[in-house]
Amino acid sequence: MVLTDEQNELFFDTMDSLLYYVNDRFRVVESFTLDFTSPIDDVKSALVAHELWENVEIIDDFVRDNPHGLPRRCLDLALSWKNALPGFYTLVRYQSGRALLMGEAGVFSVCGVTYELEGEIGKAPAYVEAVLLPFEDVIVYDGFLQAYDIERGAAEMQRIQDDFENNCAKGIAVTGEDFAKRAEAYLAEKREREFEALLDDVSRDPAEDDALPAGFHRGVLAGLAPGEREDVVREHMVRLASALAPDRRDFDRRTRKHEPVSSLADCLMLLTKDELESIAQVLGMGGLSRLRKAEMVSELVAELPMATLALESRLLFASDEDYRLARKAAGGERVTFGADDLRAHAFEWPMEPYTFMFRGSDGYTVLAPDEMLPAFAAVDFDAVDRMRRQNAQALSCVEACAMLCGVASLDDVYDQYRALVGDVLEREDFNALVESEAMVGQAAFDLWTYVPTDYVIHYTLGADYMAQEYARSQQRALGEMLRNPETGELRTPLDRFVDAARADLAGELEWLEQYKRELVESQSNLPMKPLSRSLLENDLLGELLDDANCARLRAYFDAHVPDGEDDYSFADRVVEEVVLSSIESGSLQEIFGYLMDRGFDRLDDQDGRLSLLVTNVFNAMPSWENNGWSPQELYEQVTGRKMFFNEDGTVKKVGADEPCPCESGKKYRDCHGR
Repeated sequence: MVLTDEQNELFFDTMDSLLYYVNDRFRVVESFTLDFTSPIDDVKSALVAHELWENVEIIDDFVRDNPHGLPRRCLDLALSWKNALPGFYTLVRYQSGRALLMGEAGVFSVCGVTYELEGEIGKAPAYVEAVLLPFEDVIVYDGFLQAYDIERGAAEMQRIQDDFENNCAKGIAVTGEDFAKRAEAYLAEKREREFEALLDDVSRDPAEDDALPAGFHRGVLAGLAPGEREDVVREHMVRLASALAPDRRDFDRRTRKHEPVSSLADCLMLLTKDELESIAQVLGMGGLSRLRKAEMVSELVAELPMATLALESRLLFASDEDYRLARKAAGGERVTFGADDLRAHAFEWPMEPYTFMFRGSDGYTVLAPDEMLPAFAAVDFDAVDRMRRQNAQALSCVEACAMLCGVASLDDVYDQYRALVGDVLEREDFNALVESEAMVGQAAFDLWTYVPTDYVIHYTLGADYMAQEYARSQQRALGEMLRNPETGELRTPLDRFVDAARADLAGELEWLEQYKRELVESQSNLPMKPLSRSLLENDLLGELLDDANCARLRAYFDAHVPDGEDDYSFADRVVEEVVLSSIESGSLQEIFGYLMDRGFDRLDDQDGRLSLLVTNVFNAMPSWENNGWSPQELYEQVTGRKMFFNEDGTVKKVGADEPCPCESGKKYRDCHGR
């Protein structure tokens, strides 16, 4: 059910005029228009509407001034909206073309304005953020809403049904008159609660604010300034590392238990036939498996010193630790160390068959066989260094684009890389590197083709990752699904279970493909967020965790540590989880669910501080739907003003003539308030 054409005209004449008036008064956004010629216009309109419902008393001024000469019917409609009910609602179901929305004030039967709500919201049940309004004989919303999925577990569905039945006992508000009575009573009760809460705050003993519920304690990092906190954590990690010795057995797996030998033949004889055959395959040498071991070694001794391309390739893709170790050995130097020095070499591996690590009677020795030294001498290490740097910078950009946007065309990624880096790989080499890393399967990105375009995607959007996660989620329930735990009898034949699982996984993969296509469509409305030059030295996740909103949330968790958790690592670990979930799931509800599972529902959060801090972090993180831009960045773009926050997470109100909080020394209006 929707409004008639005549009602639509009345609604938008009133609402549009009201929004223009609010923006003129509060200067919410610049270049405000309701023509909706750009996606940014939707964002601006939503921000102005939010300001309206935060300051409904302005409706009296609007009616008094009547800036656009509206008829009395429009002004009376605007006055009825002073009792608007903004909030989160649960869409329980659709009935007679209307949506039954359940909130704190009860259940409301809501119709659409221009479009059916089922098309706007989607399937029930769902969570909906909306502002409900009376409109003559029906109930509508202000034209802006946001829908969120619900975890459809049996317990959650039962809870919703129970709440719905309890609320329905008080009656369902259907007409504008029903809404007015329900809203007036609810808002009066809400004002009374807020007044009582204010009195409680005034009379509360400050010591009560520091009291934590059973199961929580104030951590040792609580109250420390960021720099001081970092120093304390670093000192703790150094102490922890000094108390832990490297696993000697793990380290010895990469060594040859033998006195050091320098001839290539002697080194190769320490390897197994399978290891020798693997080396031969890399060199493109076939038919060695039928030879005896000594004959295989003889063939490899003749070939290896000549295969400089294979050596350079190995050097190019070796880890930084292995590369530094190989460079030392390449000059004929023997790197020796004892068991007491394992920590300094804990991440180093020999590059067999070019370098070997021996475990002899005098300790550990790393060397390059004599026959390989000329091959090493022929390597242009300056060129290898350059290529390693180019590859590292290219992959940093690719990984950052995947994390920022979820889905990014290979063309856009290369443009970002080229804009950021001076000494770039040619496009052909860039593509080959990306394909190689994606094929290995250890990168933080994957490749996907949406014909005719090739895309880099975040690893969580890859089909392999989806299949692995599906298998992991089914693993726990598998035994219970197949067998009766009491009798041990098969409940479901295995072949039937496998067929059902395949069909279920196919559905999940189909949904994943559709989601990626939807991302591509939504991203077409916004330019891709440019990468920061600092990414060449730092990883994107590290930069995101340095955000001031993350620091405030980290400080909160430092002061609210669950018993049994490590004071030095708990806050960092949870904040990182919140950041990653904000990016990868894009669901604020999922984050709150994670925190509730950690026991934070037991904290007294009457002032909403934790919710506010978490929401601020969520809004500061890149959004895949917004092509890498965070909600906060979009807000700052459309308003032309940078947001600053107090330590409790509330928005800092800064006067135009006050010093800018960025500490530039300028007035706010001449700096970030322009």
